[in-house]
Amino acid sequence: MSAPKPWWQLVISISVLFIVLGLPHWPGNLSLLWFARLPLELPVLFLALVITHGTTQRGLGVVIAVTLGALTFLKIANLVTYTGFARPFNILVDPALVWVALSTASQSQGAMFGAGLVVAVLATITITFSSLWWATLTLASRCTPVFKGRGITLATLMLICAFALQDVKLTSAWWPVTSFETSKFAVERVASVAEGLRNDRRFREEMATSDVMAIPTDQRLARLKNIDVLLVFAESYGRVALDDPSQFTTLRATLQQFEIELSKKGFASRSAWLTSPTFGGQSWLAHGTFLSGLWLDDQGRYDSLFISNRDTVIGDFGKNGWRTVAVMPQITLDWPEADFFGYDKIYAAQDLNYQGQSFDYMTMPDQYTLAVLDKRELSPKDRRPIMAEIGLVSGHIPWAPLPLLIAWDEVGNGSVFDIARTPTVDVDWLNQAQLKQDYTRSMDYVLRTLLSFLLIEGRENIVMIIVGDHQPAPIVSGQSATHDVPIHIIASNPALLTAIDDWHWTVGMMPTDSSPIWRMDVMREKILSAFTPPTDVRMAQDSAQ
Repeated sequence: MSAPKPWWQLVISISVLFIVLGLPHWPGNLSLLWFARLPLELPVLFLALVITHGTTQRGLGVVIAVTLGALTFLKIANLVTYTGFARPFNILVDPALVWVALSTASQSQGAMFGAGLVVAVLATITITFSSLWWATLTLASRCTPVFKGRGITLATLMLICAFALQDVKLTSAWWPVTSFETSKFAVERVASVAEGLRNDRRFREEMATSDVMAIPTDQRLARLKNIDVLLVFAESYGRVALDDPSQFTTLRATLQQFEIELSKKGFASRSAWLTSPTFGGQSWLAHGTFLSGLWLDDQGRYDSLFISNRDTVIGDFGKNGWRTVAVMPQITLDWPEADFFGYDKIYAAQDLNYQGQSFDYMTMPDQYTLAVLDKRELSPKDRRPIMAEIGLVSGHIPWAPLPLLIAWDEVGNGSVFDIARTPTVDVDWLNQAQLKQDYTRSMDYVLRTLLSFLLIEGRENIVMIIVGDHQPAPIVSGQSATHDVPIHIIASNPALLTAIDDWHWTVGMMPTDSSPIWRMDVMREKILSAFTPPTDVRMAQDSAQ
């Protein structure tokens, strides 16, 4: 080893290791008090460096630096995913989402911002590993043969004191004076990888099982014959929108008005709750779960779906006479998954031909999206019934600026929304109250737009399913919120909804605490069972036995 480093460098190196070992992996523990503890790993690492020397010591230094660097980034990744999605980082599948995050940032804030983010990430990685390597070398330089005896004594005393203090609490908090958090975190991450691999095997077995029902193709969904079915995924429409005291007054009033206006037009509705497989983002997991009847709660499961021969809701309708359409204004790049679902027509962002300015991440207003669907697919008279999967985006964070709801005959090519919008403002990410207000306004816009769409003159023979894809980000919904989202089924012919009487959903547009809560993956089977004549369902079940 080289000559011992000055004492000030030794202090800095110990501080670096102390901070890295003390860094929490959950946002709720980000406080100065969390760092007022002795990580037990520190004296252990010190002792390991003391009792080794030469090449072994240098090799150990490399292992320590690389291991702590990797654990540091896993902790940071955990902080990010907990903040954005209220869940830990999934080592097996989440690294693939880094590109998605960078693309979203570039789309929302501009290419220069995205490039700057890449540079910042690379710089952080370089600085972190370099700092840990330097800190380990500096500490090792003090562990000379002359210092060996004193070092062993010092490290041993630190460990004895640390274990003696392990039950001592900081003030009235539950945090002890010492911690072994980093080691426990490492063990948990290794265990999560093993569990993830087991889950993947179980999921592949689940996909290989027989599909929902072997109902004859020509009888499937016969109760909806000649009915247009619109499956609308409302971005970030979560239970918090109706349960949070700061929001439910506005949105419950909107839903009440929604119900009144539907009744005047002769429509009927039912509402309940679904448990989404995702939280705060990754909307495609909710779409895939609803359509496939499989629980797709991570990217690995989602990707596995596309190497299977699993049928989906899209195929259920498409094989029985419906023209299947995807209306996806959020899709701005290639969408290879679309081939698996087998839509007859796809309207991605560029296909919708919106000529107005975007709304931050939101490529276009929901009203424009629905206007294009109406003009190109619903208005023509000589056509097949339509089954459309629609992804609305006006509820996407940051919820400002927002479009204004205008007369449908004024929508045109969308350029009117350059003016028909709320003012652009700088988002204050630390102002939770303001973010909640912005979120509430965006949900109010989405619901009022859908109501206005249904009230268009001549709207008949239609069933609309409105479902939230996930709860809004934890910055609005909180870390302890459930994964529940509202779902509404609206029919122009009330008789159609008698098919779901045994679901015991709440009548109207306002789900209650007593409304059923189902996992989102049951909806495909529920829809098939309800809207297929009972005799055919029994025949299919008998043939499967």
